[in-house]
Amino acid sequence: MVNLIITNFLANFALCKKRNLTTQIMYPEILTLCEYASETNGKLTIVDTFDSIKASKFPWRAYFSIAAKINMEGCEKSFDRLTFNIASDDNSEKIFEASSPFERMENMQKLNVVAGLKGLIFEHPGKYCFEIFFDKQRVAKHVFKVELRNEKD
Repeated sequence: MVNLIITNFLANFALCKKRNLTTQIMYPEILTLCEYASETNGKLTIVDTFDSIKASKFPWRAYFSIAAKINMEGCEKSFDRLTFNIASDDNSEKIFEASSPFERMENMQKLNVVAGLKGLIFEHPGKYCFEIFFDKQRVAKHVFKVELRNEKD
């Protein structure tokens, strides 16, 4: 069973500075796989980052976290839904998807997203990606590998 823990999509608030920008594209400042992540009072804690998951056999039941910090500064658009998914890199196999209503606070400049994934099953080795969407607009994508562990690892 997959147990997703998302810390309320907690945000780091900052006062909005007046700028001459009409719109700015949101982008990830941080986007990583890790052993553990948490968010407390706008502080993002990330422990042991990595780019690949090593499996001793397949199918593999993985336990890991994902941490992201999305820069929304200058973006005036509001969104209704935050969606997070993990799929094969070619999108032929969806591994996981979670979606939640999202209400952007007036002065929100940065958004910390933390997801703890417990027992996510990867049937075979390959390239996978996780993505974060606001409504249907992708704002972050990270590609990672799930591979068979060598005896030397």
